[in-house]
Amino acid sequence: MVLQLFIWQIASGNDLIPQQNSNVFGQQPNQQVTGKVTDETGYPLPGVSVVIKGTTAGTVTNSEGEYQIKNAENAQTLVFSFIGMETKEINIANQSVIDVVLVEESTWLTEVVAVGYGIKQKKDLTGAVSVVDVEDISNTPVAGVDQMMQGRVPGVNIIGDYSPGGGVSVRVRGFSTIRNNDPLYIIDGVPVESGINMINPSDIESLQVLKDAASASIYGSRAANGVIIITTKKGANEEATISFDTYVGVQSAANQLNPLSAQQYGDLLWEAHFNDGKTPANDIYGSGPSAIIPQFLDANKKVPSADLNWVDEITQTALVQSHNLNISKGKGDSFYNLSMGYYNQEGIIKYTNFERVSVRFNSQSTFFDRLVIGENISLAHSWSNRTTTNSVLGGVVYDAYKYPSIAPVYDVDENFAGAFLNDIRNPLARLYHSQDNTDKQLKLFGNVFAELELIKGLKLKTNFGVDYGTNYRRNFNPKFQETGAHNPSTISTLSNQYSQRFEWVWTNTINYSAKFDKHQIDVLAGMESIESTYEYFNASREGFPFEDKNFRFLNAGDGGSQKNSGSGSRWSLISYMAKADYIYDNRYLASLTFRRDGSSKLGNNNWGNFPAFSFGWRVSEEAFFSTEKISNLKARFGWGQNGNQDVPPYATIESYFSNPFYSNYAIDGAQNSVNNGFTQTRNGNIDLKWETTTQTNFGLDLGFLNNRLNLTADYFIKNTKDLLLERPLPPIAGGTNQTVWDNVGEMQNKGFELLVDYQSKQVNNFSWNAGLNFSKVNNELTSLPDDIEFIALPSAYLHSVNFDQETSRSMVGQPISSFFGYRSLGIFQDQSEIDAHKVQPNAKPGDLKFEDVNKDGVLDGDDRDFIGNPHPDFTVGLNLGLQYKNFDVSLFLNGTVGNDVWDLTRYYGDFYNLSAYNKLDHTLNAWSSDNPRGTVPRLSLDDPNNNIRPSSYYISDASYLRLKTLTIGYTFNELARKLKSTNMRVYVQAQNLFTITGYEGLDPEVGLQSYSSEHRNLDIGVDRGLYPPSRTFMVGLNLNF
Repeated sequence: MVLQLFIWQIASGNDLIPQQNSNVFGQQPNQQVTGKVTDETGYPLPGVSVVIKGTTAGTVTNSEGEYQIKNAENAQTLVFSFIGMETKEINIANQSVIDVVLVEESTWLTEVVAVGYGIKQKKDLTGAVSVVDVEDISNTPVAGVDQMMQGRVPGVNIIGDYSPGGGVSVRVRGFSTIRNNDPLYIIDGVPVESGINMINPSDIESLQVLKDAASASIYGSRAANGVIIITTKKGANEEATISFDTYVGVQSAANQLNPLSAQQYGDLLWEAHFNDGKTPANDIYGSGPSAIIPQFLDANKKVPSADLNWVDEITQTALVQSHNLNISKGKGDSFYNLSMGYYNQEGIIKYTNFERVSVRFNSQSTFFDRLVIGENISLAHSWSNRTTTNSVLGGVVYDAYKYPSIAPVYDVDENFAGAFLNDIRNPLARLYHSQDNTDKQLKLFGNVFAELELIKGLKLKTNFGVDYGTNYRRNFNPKFQETGAHNPSTISTLSNQYSQRFEWVWTNTINYSAKFDKHQIDVLAGMESIESTYEYFNASREGFPFEDKNFRFLNAGDGGSQKNSGSGSRWSLISYMAKADYIYDNRYLASLTFRRDGSSKLGNNNWGNFPAFSFGWRVSEEAFFSTEKISNLKARFGWGQNGNQDVPPYATIESYFSNPFYSNYAIDGAQNSVNNGFTQTRNGNIDLKWETTTQTNFGLDLGFLNNRLNLTADYFIKNTKDLLLERPLPPIAGGTNQTVWDNVGEMQNKGFELLVDYQSKQVNNFSWNAGLNFSKVNNELTSLPDDIEFIALPSAYLHSVNFDQETSRSMVGQPISSFFGYRSLGIFQDQSEIDAHKVQPNAKPGDLKFEDVNKDGVLDGDDRDFIGNPHPDFTVGLNLGLQYKNFDVSLFLNGTVGNDVWDLTRYYGDFYNLSAYNKLDHTLNAWSSDNPRGTVPRLSLDDPNNNIRPSSYYISDASYLRLKTLTIGYTFNELARKLKSTNMRVYVQAQNLFTITGYEGLDPEVGLQSYSSEHRNLDIGVDRGLYPPSRTFMVGLNLNF
């Protein structure tokens, strides 16, 4: 209301009461109309324009909202207008007093959104485009904007690995391909595919997601997985404005699993012995009738016994903070915006963290009223210390589950102690010795552009952008001897790794926009060139005599142990695009798009064509549509194609490598010398072609209550053909490389999306808003060549992350990365049940019962089947907001239904045939004759029934509902005025307050094992000891001048 009063004062020249003797028509007054204008709450509106329709005669309301019109005998209609309110026309008839209530104008339809190489009003969209409210997500305590979008956009599924600055999976309308399903990011017109966590979320002005082919196909070969368009803040005001946003919070583990205590482990170890008919005996717990905890674990009495929860030992309460300063200024036809940001997140796991500093400068100037020149430049640097998680072998969280509770952190001399019982290294010692192994990343990103308006509506634009990034890591492993450890390190090692990536893009477009009569056209044509180069090298040495930080350089190591390697690649893309949008009478909408891409990555098929079209019908603008309850009704249809060329740059050509250990050979048979030779490292496929995704979209937009209530619904069918896959070759092919890139099959996604949002009227200083989004996506691999039965993870990969357990397969008729194994039917209760089942002769009561799927009377590998699906049946997000006077409250919930998790922490955590490792407290509910309702199989050192085999025993329903954020804020108007501030808001926020789920593991949101591996989409939803999700409490300040 202060802003409204200010506007009114300008409009009326600070004259609070209009002239009472004004003669509108220059004749003697005859008819007079008076009244009062208020808003919906009854609050008087000063400064409202009251004009006799068809003339310039009128007045404005005074400070009490009152107006007076004289000489109105010839007037028929009064027009009431005010900024931010809907214009209202009133028929005078014979009325002398007309009181008017103005309602707030909805901006939902007129909101401007960024689309391919341009902008549109939301009401004119014909494709599936979602707009993210940046204000709702800007204060979320995570490093990247991709994590902030989680649960807020229908059709977009986002899961991260929870580590500071860690990996994030963003999937737009499901999994479209086998390899890379990441969307394309467009930041200020420049495409970006990596390093999103280097972008300061505070710099973002707007964010849109292009989900269907009709809206994204203008970006061609890299848009098959959706496009996320980010526009950064620009200068806009003549006067300088300064904003400072800051928050500080504490984070702790929202949940954790509990390993057995020292005594519990010993007692159950004894029970496992008894179940197998053996006499208990153990080097630590003795050989008596019960497990006894000794005072010391070693004969030298250096390592005292303990009783530790090792998860507690490696985790901590951590600090998270963010500070951002933004300065904006304009003068004449020039504007600039400068921002600086600092973000620091300590890890919940000790000695892990992510820290980032960033600076961004945007400016633009207009010359001769027709030439605009500007630039957007961003520089960011980050430091991160990470550790391996979600891995059976080498994952620090899983190691903490397995590490014996009886083992202490330190021996009596305050040196790190070992495990004694098993071969796992002290988890805290491992983290401590790695604390200086830091990843350092630098990202320079930006563009310069110029736009010239040749004639009215005809514009030429050129845009040159660069994306340059480096990554440097120094990894030092010192010598160590943990007292009692089985695997001491007797030599120190250092490896240096460096990589750099440089990509430039040059875009030139010509655009023509015009309106005439009831027609509106917008035509664009252009050309784009992209070139990307990548280079890396690494070097290592061993044997460092000094381990001080000042000596952790390669030259300080043993020169005889030196190793090094390096490589690089380059690829380019050239594109031609055209787009035409047409609107007739604000009712009928049409859009046509065509893009032709040529890629250096492909050989005989390096050119691809990607057309698209979409139509819209604004039914609510038709003359026959007179339903006042529906303020907007628009039907949409779109069809289009996108491409994917995401293969290594030289996949179409063969390559060879000279290696003295494998390729050199004495051709003449001499024994004293060899000839240099080459080993084949890649089989080329010159006929490799584009992967093409065809998508059809049906959409409906509805607005009610003057667009206070809006509904958007979309149904889509997305088919991908010629899937790109590095497939194995038959052994008969020979050679040292047994794979080749090929086009191998088809995949389909079908889904439905719904978005509902509501903004109430303000009544007695109170208003509220709500937003609900719902998504359902069904994924299916629909075809593979006859010689490929299924797609699975390589065996070498399985060994490290799964301890050789195959958990997932992708097969025709199933979703990608579906869980595969034996079907567990429960636990045998007695011998008669075992005899009746017949196929498990080695089982005993308390063992797992497995299904003979093929009914051949034998339980073997042929009885494995698909036993779970990591993809949810549907996802939902709910946002609620309340505003009362200066208070604001908002909360956000998100959840999924129907997704499964393979809980592989039970592999070591539930079975005593791996008795050297500690167990999880699930085992306290193991089956026994005294506990026939136990949910864990009987404890056994031998496991003759192979209960531990991959089966549905590990599968859990991971549906959940989570209170993601709760925020309470207060705006200080009086204090702000005293400080000469335009806005001052203080808020407190809590994140991850509670989660409702039936999953008994650490967290039901289990994403990828790796967020960078080429096999990442074949390994989804397996819990191997996740980085703990955090519960955060923080306080923040938003201050503007």
